[in-house]
Amino acid sequence: MSSRAALPLAGIHPRELGRVVASLRPRPASLVELPPDLHPALREALQRGGMGRLYSHQRESYERLRSGENVVVSTATASGKSLCYKLFAFQTALEDPRSRALFLYPTKALAQDQLGKIRAFGLRGVRPATYDGDTPQSLRADVRRRANVVLTNPDMLSVGILPNHDAWGPFLRGLGVVAVDEAHVLRGVFGSHVAAVLRRLRRVARLHGGDPRFVLTSATIANPQELAETLTGLPFSPVDRDGAPSGERRVIFRNPPLLDRERGERRSLLTEGALVFAALVARGVRTIAFARTRRAAELIYRYAADRLGPEGARRISPYRAGYTPGERREIEGRLFRGELLGVVSTNALELGVDVGSLDAAVCCGYPGSVASVWQQWGRAGRGENPSLAVYIPGRDALDQFLYENPQRILGRRVEAARLTLENPYILAPHLLAAAHEAPLEPGDEEFFGPGYGRVAGELEDAGALLRSGGRLVYAGGDSPARRISLRSASSETVVIADGEGELVGTAEAARAPSELHPGAVYLHRGAAYEVERLDLAAHRALVRRVPDRFYTRPRVETDVEILEELEVRPLPGGAALHRGRVRATDAVTHYKKVRVADDRDVGVFPLDLPEVSLETQAFWITLPPPPPEARPSFEVFGGALHAAEHALIGLLPLFAMCDRADIGGLSTPVHRQTGRPTIFVYDGYPGGVGISHRGFEAFFSLARDALGAIVRCPCEKGCPACVQSPKCGNWNEPLNKEGAVRLLRFVLGQVDRHPALP
Repeated sequence: MSSRAALPLAGIHPRELGRVVASLRPRPASLVELPPDLHPALREALQRGGMGRLYSHQRESYERLRSGENVVVSTATASGKSLCYKLFAFQTALEDPRSRALFLYPTKALAQDQLGKIRAFGLRGVRPATYDGDTPQSLRADVRRRANVVLTNPDMLSVGILPNHDAWGPFLRGLGVVAVDEAHVLRGVFGSHVAAVLRRLRRVARLHGGDPRFVLTSATIANPQELAETLTGLPFSPVDRDGAPSGERRVIFRNPPLLDRERGERRSLLTEGALVFAALVARGVRTIAFARTRRAAELIYRYAADRLGPEGARRISPYRAGYTPGERREIEGRLFRGELLGVVSTNALELGVDVGSLDAAVCCGYPGSVASVWQQWGRAGRGENPSLAVYIPGRDALDQFLYENPQRILGRRVEAARLTLENPYILAPHLLAAAHEAPLEPGDEEFFGPGYGRVAGELEDAGALLRSGGRLVYAGGDSPARRISLRSASSETVVIADGEGELVGTAEAARAPSELHPGAVYLHRGAAYEVERLDLAAHRALVRRVPDRFYTRPRVETDVEILEELEVRPLPGGAALHRGRVRATDAVTHYKKVRVADDRDVGVFPLDLPEVSLETQAFWITLPPPPPEARPSFEVFGGALHAAEHALIGLLPLFAMCDRADIGGLSTPVHRQTGRPTIFVYDGYPGGVGISHRGFEAFFSLARDALGAIVRCPCEKGCPACVQSPKCGNWNEPLNKEGAVRLLRFVLGQVDRHPALP
């Protein structure tokens, strides 16, 4: 145990900070000798850097790659995963001057951080360089010609490298390894796009004679091998026996106290985070606190600085994405020298950027996945040093559910990263980009999967692809890759600009009526703007800067039409669980203006906007018709269906690794097609990305967890911690908490009585 880490933690009584839910025992390192075939220069560089032996998973990865396998490494944060691919890439570069390696990172900051670490090896035969949007045009040709290890991101690969593959010919011909770092973030729409980009890379590399091996690194999730194989279309070998050491870790859960039991209101998460952060820093504990947004991080920092006073405030700092490498190095240096004791960061820096040696990590609000919780906690107590790990939940259902069920974080992973290459809205633009790179051939199904033939045929019918000599050629004169947004399922966007024509931001066209309607308050980088005009035909929204005093909530009327039922499973009591394709149609009819300071309604205003339709995937539950004697009111039975819908949607991200905003829903006492009480839960993206499919697969676990969250919530009639939704298009009206309990117990087979009966 390190004396440096032990001393500041020695005076901390964990129960002062909250409920101690676990004391995780230290684990010694599993160290093995360096591979005997390592190049002498690489062996010397490792020994010079204090790596005379490897963790067992690092050597296993190296040996599997040397034998020709593709590898996915799924081990804990700070376990040295990046060395798993660097070792193989450096060895290959030193053995063969023609060999090339491509390292993909989700952010430019992470690529820059890794560039410095690669240079620190001091290997003469390894010539690393970053290639991204910040690379000057004057240097790009030099990078293509000289670098044998290129660090980039999926966006630049799609837009800057693949469309110009002829200029990258020698690099692609020698491409021996492609590393994809932090692969667990490649899920949903973003992951589906990146899967298509990686398939395009494989295809273009083969055109130039390259056949790279792939190595992916991931946090611990339920399906790392499946994720790797879906991303690339190749078989993978998993490496998941972690050889890195870990120190003792005390895990503390702290819930902000209830202020209003009936409404379920609690003290602010930000206030609570600042209290814990300031208390630790005041005791000399080197601490990092994570918040979900830049604004939240700034507020925690400000509140903590006020509590610590001028002297203490000088020893803490914000630390977020957007800082230059020099600024980050300065903060890290101040941490190492003891000048800084605490940093407050956004979730962006939970990724593998090195923030130095810390003693405590405070997770302020559920960051979107259990894997992310562990990544944040893993920033503290690196190596064998002891650490504190704190979780402070927000008000919503999933945050509070995890507070009540620590084992869902501490136990076996159930969340699976899902993506799909069969969504035509995602695959089609990449097939156009691939055809621009080289004409498509029938054999390209090997790269693009079973949806290739159907989607390529539709593009040919639409005139976007032309048939020539048995091949499909891109019909346009531009670069279609430039029109692809890797973070959107739709290529149509709305430009948001102020009165002087200054660009403020962009949004998906499908979401514009609900997010950018006239009168809507739009937040961008901490500033508030009011929408003055929305021109859907011109794909433009005009906004003006306003004080941040109000927010708006749209009223949305939703209709769901079943297009195709793909699967059905019986549920107890005559209920049934279905899965298939649906069309969801939204009409934004009103909006509510709410004061930020006290959540009081200012007024309700009508809107006249066109409907927006979305064809996507869904699962739905049908109940038997209510008995004749039931005759429930809409408020009672409709409220029960509505509350159960919210509870299911609120906890589905725990299984599907998505955001609650990625999911839509509808509940109705009688659906026009099923003729029965029905609850729909659907993917909020055109074509779907597998979220609802995961909900269908895990339905019984999902329903049990939703029931538990409602039953254990202390509120009387429903609150954000159980059945209210922050995104509800019906403004959470009506909701029946007790009715939702009866309904979920009925579909789980715990009771026989129909939930419409009192």
